[in-house]
Amino acid sequence: MSALPFSQHMRSLQRRLRLIAGLVLLVFVTMHLVNAALGLISIEAMEQAKPFLQLPWRTMPGLALLSAAALVHGVLGLMAIARRRSLALSRTDWVQIGLGLLATPLLINHILFAQVFSLIDAGFKPDFGLVLAAYWHFAPANALLQVLAVVVVWVHGAVGLYTWLVLKPAWRRLGLILTPLFFILPVAALLGFVQGGKDAMARLAAEPEWQAAIAASMGRFSAAQAEIGAIRDATLLAYAGLVLLACGVMLSRVLGNRQRVVSVHYDGDLLGQGRPGLSLLEVSLASGVPHAHVCGGRGRCGTCVVAVDEGAANLSPIGVDERATLARIHAGASQRLACQARLLGESVSISRLRPAYADVTAARDPAGWTAASAGGVIPQPIPSQAAP
Repeated sequence: MSALPFSQHMRSLQRRLRLIAGLVLLVFVTMHLVNAALGLISIEAMEQAKPFLQLPWRTMPGLALLSAAALVHGVLGLMAIARRRSLALSRTDWVQIGLGLLATPLLINHILFAQVFSLIDAGFKPDFGLVLAAYWHFAPANALLQVLAVVVVWVHGAVGLYTWLVLKPAWRRLGLILTPLFFILPVAALLGFVQGGKDAMARLAAEPEWQAAIAASMGRFSAAQAEIGAIRDATLLAYAGLVLLACGVMLSRVLGNRQRVVSVHYDGDLLGQGRPGLSLLEVSLASGVPHAHVCGGRGRCGTCVVAVDEGAANLSPIGVDERATLARIHAGASQRLACQARLLGESVSISRLRPAYADVTAARDPAGWTAASAGGVIPQPIPSQAAP
């Protein structure tokens, strides 16, 4: 392990940190949605559950953990975008990137109102009655944005959790519990948010004292609009700058070194072409060559495994994550993960060892799949040769 480049160790560490940070954020979002779902009962039920579901995140340790998780997950996500050398992504990956980039702009107003302003003004107490009244009476357009934010954040987190867990043998049991929750929880939360909004509107009309208290709290927030707006604008400007930087670096890597062409010769006399630095899988996808990649090229599933017939010296060294996955699937000495092996030299000859239709069962039970012989042809439709 020590012989590997430092950058490979760092990338492995970054992937783990990003996963851990994402799990922390998903726990926070889940607790938030459970609290919102209690709006189907009453606003009082939401408030009674708040000490258990919300207040732990407002303590100094909880706030520090949540802030660190958001920063780590966001920054490492942008770094992952910047490191890409190809735009050959699955539809799921494109959706994940898009939803991840939308999360911050959609959530910024809610974070400032429900979290940040109480740190600026100690007298501002954003309980559920105030939040619901603010959204449904004072700023109904923001209520719709909040609904959209819930959908975006939850889908991003649920898809990420699913793609991580579905490859594990335990998913056979976990899936029976988690799959229904992926759909039930956000729907219940949105219904609770709507019902809670109706209750808040009714209280505003029927209880003058409560209406006066809500109006006073909203007045405190309105009086600080210049300060809050400055924080929001600075945050969005910095975020936009980071996104543009990450996309700019990615495009420079995608467009760079296009004059030099490297070739991949596959079983079945297929040929793929690309640029130095692309992985074998990226060349396959860009060239229209069918290639299994259940985990989307993250080095987790092992379904993109290939036998390197010629040109092994023209590939990047085996990294930490690749070595672990190769060991798990009992790969041979000449076998590599196509998603991790990058082309450094002019050409390489490989044989795909899993059919392109391989599914998650190939990742959960590698021994159940029979590897093709080194020179064997995997029965698939023969694509036309294409260059990226």
